[in-house]
Amino acid sequence: MSRLTTLAHRLPPAPVLLGWLVVAHVLLKVALFPVVMSAPPHGDEQAYLNGSMALSNAIRDLFSFTSPDRAELDRNVVASGWFMPGMSIVVAPLYVVFPDAGPALVRGYCGIVTLALYVVALRSVVRVLGHRWAVALAVFPGLVPMWVYFGYGAWGDLNAGLVLLLVVLRLVEMFRTLRRGEAPTVRDGLVLGLLSVVTLYLRSSTSVLLAGLGVVALATAVVLLRGAPRWRAVGSAAVAGVVFLLLLAPWSAYASHVLDARVLTTTTVATSKANTFGDREQVCFGPCDPDSTLWFRPLRYAREVGRATGTSEVDVLKEMSAYARRDMTIHGYLDQVGHNLAAYSLQPAVFVDHVVPEDERGPAGSAAAWTVKVTTWLVYFPALLLVVAALLSVVRRSLEARLVDVLVKLCLGALLVQPFVHVAGGRYWTTAAPFFGLAAATFVVERLVRAGRLPAPATGVVTDGDRTVERWLNRIQVVLAAAVAIVAVAVLAAVVL
Repeated sequence: MSRLTTLAHRLPPAPVLLGWLVVAHVLLKVALFPVVMSAPPHGDEQAYLNGSMALSNAIRDLFSFTSPDRAELDRNVVASGWFMPGMSIVVAPLYVVFPDAGPALVRGYCGIVTLALYVVALRSVVRVLGHRWAVALAVFPGLVPMWVYFGYGAWGDLNAGLVLLLVVLRLVEMFRTLRRGEAPTVRDGLVLGLLSVVTLYLRSSTSVLLAGLGVVALATAVVLLRGAPRWRAVGSAAVAGVVFLLLLAPWSAYASHVLDARVLTTTTVATSKANTFGDREQVCFGPCDPDSTLWFRPLRYAREVGRATGTSEVDVLKEMSAYARRDMTIHGYLDQVGHNLAAYSLQPAVFVDHVVPEDERGPAGSAAAWTVKVTTWLVYFPALLLVVAALLSVVRRSLEARLVDVLVKLCLGALLVQPFVHVAGGRYWTTAAPFFGLAAATFVVERLVRAGRLPAPATGVVTDGDRTVERWLNRIQVVLAAAVAIVAVAVLAAVVL
């Protein structure tokens, strides 16, 4: 810690340091572009880009006063309902201008969009939390090579994490408003609802988190306010909810119509639970056709059964999932959760080999790939240790630091629900990456303050209401830390024993 203190005193002022870190991020992004620019779409990327091309065709049809091709939209935007259309919408303008855009142009476009969103997120952090918090985010994830590498991808995970950060910053501002005894405005509700639904469109697995944050925000407003301000806060929350539902409704209605089933966001959970926690030899009420992939085998079977019985493939997949999991035990479930968590958090650079396989690289490509991997490991794993320590600790230094700590832990906890219900992989950590950075910074600063190596900030506790809030935040922190410890012990025991 003493070395950290010495280093902190030698660094330039936070605004200057932030500027240099952003420059370093841009240089890193430019350096990585040749590594990825010629790589064709990998896995889910192809589905997102197919949706983008279908949307761009529909836009051109509309501007030429031609009826859009509904069959193409059904086939490529909804398809099997596996993916939210957020990234398809983001990339569609590129295909409107360049219908035959190749991999380099697509990846360059995605990289520019991600960079712009990252800068917006940093500016918002500066405005709401200050330059030092922005410096933390500029280091992690801003200087993690693999996170920058993912910025050239057409997946929505990374962008969803940045927009989710904007949601959390809005909640911090709302909390300050509530402490002053004022209600959030209608505009606050509108912006919060808009940011939330954009997050969901980019990554459907954030639905649990967004719902939880909404409940927490409303409950906080009801507890802290009285009289007319309380009712105005409820009205603002209603505006956020209405905006969210109105913007989600077109997708839900369209997907439900195409698939002839009730679809709120996506349909992947049933198949994923079957493949992850069930007997893969029983997913198709027995072995599936071996001539397809793990995901398409059950889908093809469900479609055949659906056509034969007049049932939606979505409903058939749910029945198949329940059948495959009929003999699942708690021990087996937790053991698989442990493997999912490892895949989620311990393989940060595995997609280097997925995007550009080893046998398709030249000597320069192999050297670049190994450089990305090793430098990612050197930055990522020390930060991950700090994140684990932060999840198991409690922040005391100020009221606002407690609030940020609680929000970060809620976000990380909700994002880590995915390995408990869905197969996990080495790209999903990019959604949580901004909160990894905040958690790691929170832990380091808290340790330095307690050791007396950094001056303690003002507590922010002024009124009796502040003291009440402080007590409740402390209790929530303790509960969250205890929950993390209990779940970690249970999963570890299931894996080891």
